[in-house]
Amino acid sequence: MTSSETHPGVYDLIGLGFGPANLSVAGALLEQPRETCPISVNKSLFIERHHEFKWHPGMLLPGTRMQISFLKDLATLRSPQSPITFIAYLHSQNRLVDFINRGCVSPTRKEYSDYLSYVARYVQGQGINVAYGENVIAIEEGGEGTVQIHSRVLATGETRIRRAKNLIISPGGSPWVPRCIQNISPHPRIIHSSAYLSSVEPMLATMLATPRPLKIAVVGAGQSAVEVLLDLHSRLTSMGKSAGQVHNLHLIIRGGSLNSSNTGPFANQVYNPEHVDVMYGLPSDSRRKVMAEYEATNYGVVNPLTLDSLYEVMYDQKVDGDIAKRRGNALPMTSAHITIVTYSNLSSAEISTHPLQASAEMNTDTLSVLLQNTLTQDVSEMTYDAIVCATGYERNSWLNLLRSSSLGKHFGLRASSDKTRISVERDFGAATNEKNGDFVVTTNGKNGTFKAAANGINGHSQTPVTGTNAERIHIPYASMDTKVSDTLYVSRRYRLLPLPTASDKFIPKIYLQGCAEETHGLTETLLSVMGIRAGEVVEDLCSNHQRI
Repeated sequence: MTSSETHPGVYDLIGLGFGPANLSVAGALLEQPRETCPISVNKSLFIERHHEFKWHPGMLLPGTRMQISFLKDLATLRSPQSPITFIAYLHSQNRLVDFINRGCVSPTRKEYSDYLSYVARYVQGQGINVAYGENVIAIEEGGEGTVQIHSRVLATGETRIRRAKNLIISPGGSPWVPRCIQNISPHPRIIHSSAYLSSVEPMLATMLATPRPLKIAVVGAGQSAVEVLLDLHSRLTSMGKSAGQVHNLHLIIRGGSLNSSNTGPFANQVYNPEHVDVMYGLPSDSRRKVMAEYEATNYGVVNPLTLDSLYEVMYDQKVDGDIAKRRGNALPMTSAHITIVTYSNLSSAEISTHPLQASAEMNTDTLSVLLQNTLTQDVSEMTYDAIVCATGYERNSWLNLLRSSSLGKHFGLRASSDKTRISVERDFGAATNEKNGDFVVTTNGKNGTFKAAANGINGHSQTPVTGTNAERIHIPYASMDTKVSDTLYVSRRYRLLPLPTASDKFIPKIYLQGCAEETHGLTETLLSVMGIRAGEVVEDLCSNHQRI
């Protein structure tokens, strides 16, 4: 079933996703003076696949804190007097003084989630429209300078079609797991950290009747992995004491140790708003070097306080083990034992069933994985009852959506391409040479040019390939015999730039949020400058808005 909305006809703005990024945009839009802002609030819509506002519900573990100050909320850095600041939220809940008395600038993750929900309710109460429970399945040209958005209502399967003059793509991240795990998923005892809180109890319930100690693996070396590990330790310790068993937890990491995040004030200047200008203005080579230098502030690292908690738990289990040996006890006091499996990479996985032990009351499947030592290349086999993947997110769903649409060609995307680079406006200026099929790119509109053949044989690019998994990928320049990937160009204010060869009739504005780390730096997928970025996007929208 397909329906086309007749009201309001053509939206001024449609946002894909209603997470913190587009929520911040909604707040910034409301704060624009109505007499000077051509974007109508009533003609703005955000499409969200969840049935209500949610922010990382799977990782709202007890006591976990945000890694940033409450002042880096959705609005304070842009407009401290905004009604959607964290302080405004605290005041509305009559907790402002109590929060101050905590003496800590970092809220708990639970409280920050409630703050975001509060803002979502507020902006909707001010007229912002949100279509919950819909999944965007396609975007196309809509004619008359519009974009056509196709979405499916998850509850009914109905397809809805809407048109908009402007589009903001803010897809967030999709859970990513190692490919060998993908081959045996879905499975009730394989979960991703994004769904941990809602899945862990049902997962453990399937193993309650198992007569032997459990063995569970957590894959990953970042903050989420350690938080999951500590929570599982607490749960398994309770289970072990009641059953008289010592359960085992393995943390599988590629390196030799867990690394502490660099939380120092100087290192964190890379997340200052003005640093976005610095990053955007750098040559692509230099931008990659800076991002690699500051990876330790965010990627594959753990907050020092969380590491201290883990070390205390592991030290305590050693103390318990020594006491048990001295007393001749069969079991130590600790009923869940943590082991960090270092220099290990998952190379394959399969489900092993034990039919002789199987019964209707007990699920006896185990998960067999091959671990390859990243130093020696030796392979060992391990068997687990469950696996939790804290392996991050991929952020290329928007590319697939754009590549498969009729819009892609206006930005230089080909349906057959499997890799896409993102570059800055300075490098923009591609024009098709009708005689020889070459793309001529002029730098800064001056005399320096380079040619990249349209067939991709002789071209070179100095922009890194967009990562397709949870880990950062470093790609050298394309070699002479490598197919040249498509390149998208993004303005400083996050707007996709159509090619000069695009039809003059193509005038919708398409913006990216959380997708342009290659051009705008490490802040792009984080909360740090979200309020500032939202203001920049809205200002650009208002100044370039079309009237039809």
